[in-house]
Amino acid sequence: MNENRTRSLEMMRANLQAPVIVVGAENINEYLVSGFPLHPAFEFLSDVHKSDYIRIYFLHHYGGGWHDIKPTNVSYNDAWRVFKNPEIYFCGKPEINGGAAEVYDGDGRYMPSLWGDLVATNRWLGRAGTPLSQLLYDSINSVLDESFRQLSKHPARSAYSHKNDKYNSKFLRRVFKLQYPLQWTLFGDLFHPLNYKYRSHFSRELPFDLVENLGFSYR
Repeated sequence: MNENRTRSLEMMRANLQAPVIVVGAENINEYLVSGFPLHPAFEFLSDVHKSDYIRIYFLHHYGGGWHDIKPTNVSYNDAWRVFKNPEIYFCGKPEINGGAAEVYDGDGRYMPSLWGDLVATNRWLGRAGTPLSQLLYDSINSVLDESFRQLSKHPARSAYSHKNDKYNSKFLRRVFKLQYPLQWTLFGDLFHPLNYKYRSHFSRELPFDLVENLGFSYR
């Protein structure tokens, strides 16, 4: 990790008031649930999409919290209380106007138009084994099933590979048939329609820093 990421991790451990575990290639196998291996396409994914897959896997099988490695001064110590209500599946930071994935749900509703009912994708607390987590888990596995052949032929070429990145220019697609098949917003594309579907089971009370990333630059 670069200096900003390392500092962010230190701030998370100091301020969130919850155990913080960094999951990576060296320890992911320690957390896999017996009978539920990683999808065979996992090895072909960009780091961003591996992160998308892992956060769904962990939500469904373990529950707990997810936080991108970004700086924060807030504590989650009191946020867990929302789960005293068994009907709450998820607690997140309110989504912002323009932040929702640009997708439609199964009934033709455009998610950016419904941002006021949604939560952000980059930090949250969630309950394991809910209808929401099951559908997320099934959905991402279905996407990887459908994309497996193309992913195996055109695996990620960088940590940030996505369908419309520089490695997927029209020239490369036409001449070399290179095309990593997954959208940048994979997690949000799956999550926000289900967020809206189960919105009555969501809390939007997760505390957050008023300045995004405390003004730090990432990427």
